[in-house]
Amino acid sequence: MSKQLKVLLIEDNPGDAFLMKFYLGESTEPTFEVFHGETIKQAYEHLDAHKFDIILMDLNLPDSHGVDSIKSLLGKYPGNLVLVLTGLTDEEVGLETVRFGAQDFLVKGRFDGKVLISSVLFAFERFKLNTKIDEFEAEIDDRRGRFNNLQKILNVGYLEANAEERKIYLSSNAKILLNLNVKGYIYGYDEFSSFFPNSTEIQSSLTPDATKLQLGDKLVLLQPLEGKLVGVVQ
Repeated sequence: MSKQLKVLLIEDNPGDAFLMKFYLGESTEPTFEVFHGETIKQAYEHLDAHKFDIILMDLNLPDSHGVDSIKSLLGKYPGNLVLVLTGLTDEEVGLETVRFGAQDFLVKGRFDGKVLISSVLFAFERFKLNTKIDEFEAEIDDRRGRFNNLQKILNVGYLEANAEERKIYLSSNAKILLNLNVKGYIYGYDEFSSFFPNSTEIQSSLTPDATKLQLGDKLVLLQPLEGKLVGVVQ
């Protein structure tokens, strides 16, 4: 974790702003560099000039109110970690902000410095993890798209059988070539066999040393690879 985290505090109440800064100032590892804006306009000016690790945001500001505050902020500056600060009577509003992209919310008057700092750090770590997951998912989608495009160009499909787990994976293009209109990509042996009612020997054919598999009018040549059977549907 960085030894210093940059925080944007959006709070128009002087007493609450002082308290937030005081609480954050109690932390020694990490330390917090706090920028303060009293309006959504001032917050935008800070966000135009700096990149922040965390945004602490009161919903009721002189120039913005309620859920619209976070909707407008994340609409203009997506990808930011926002912790919402709500009043005692606004817990339901706090929950609603999470649906619109807030990482979490804190009710004023119900936390001290330790709770604030632990909540901020937990949200920060969770946000980093979720960001990594999103990046991995995007990379997987990109690779899957390239893999599917290559199969379409070659007019082939990919099949993988795992005898130990008794499961079969079919790529999108393999399903098209086999005329299968079924959901998903991974199937148990029994379910997969049911897709081909006239092929009664599918499961018995999937032995560890199998070299071919008849699926309707398609003959799939198999070869062992890393404990599985892989083949190309043509």
